[in-house]
Amino acid sequence: MGCIERYFKLRREDIVFVKYTFEALDNLAVMSTVNKERDLIVLRVAPGCEAEVDEVLGSLKESVSMAEVAPPEGESMDGLKPSKA
Repeated sequence: MGCIERYFKLRREDIVFVKYTFEALDNLAVMSTVNKERDLIVLRVAPGCEAEVDEVLGSLKESVSMAEVAPPEGESMDGLKPSKA
């Protein structure tokens, strides 16, 4: 079973804080920027770690404004349009 991907929109100035928070927690989730122009990130969560990630997200709400959003359509993780084979 692979990682679970959860997408969030947040303020650009909070991206680094969120990334380092998860890195400091033994990489509980791996964060990547999906589209820096739209301030969109993805958290990749290992199976079995969902509850812990939810706890961290709950505590981050006190200092970071972020909203979970649907996965973007037609965009690869590097922000480029996927090629059509």
